[in-house]
Amino acid sequence: MNKDIAKAILIFNLKGSKKKKLPLTKISEAVRMLINDEEYGSIKEVAKVFNVSGEIIRSFYRILDQPKEIQKLIEEEKILLDTSTKLLSIKNLERRIEIANVVAGMSAFDSRDIIDYCKRHPTLSVEECKSVVLESKPIEIETHAILVPLEDALFEKFKNIAKSKNMNLFEAALVAIKKWVIEEEGK
Repeated sequence: MNKDIAKAILIFNLKGSKKKKLPLTKISEAVRMLINDEEYGSIKEVAKVFNVSGEIIRSFYRILDQPKEIQKLIEEEKILLDTSTKLLSIKNLERRIEIANVVAGMSAFDSRDIIDYCKRHPTLSVEECKSVVLESKPIEIETHAILVPLEDALFEKFKNIAKSKNMNLFEAALVAIKKWVIEEEGK
């Protein structure tokens, strides 16, 4: 790769869409070439010329510091830039590769949380770390609310029924709706 190709790669891949046109390893090669070139010579200068943060340039630069097994996952787009950078915080290469294989294909948020947990708990297996992290995440449930205008007399009767069954109004309304739906389904 020559300097002109390296510059073209960065022009077309550093701005805009998060989905890159080339594998991240190729972008990393281009970044390294320009950083090692006399005209640029530093992460700061490359970042300035291409109008991106030094952190982004550093992240691309460090992709090639990863073991070949992780670079392969990066080329297959199973590990993205943020996760690659976070994995570098794991010094033990064998554990890093194991973590990479476990988080491959996961969201950047889940990957980051699992990597952090693995780092804080080096005696646990990567699978145990993954289980703990994923089980601690809240489960999203789609809910719907209905606003129902009730006349005073009907509301008082409903409130008295709820009280007699030791329920709050929300619980009583939910029971009533479920009972009605179940009755309708049985017809």
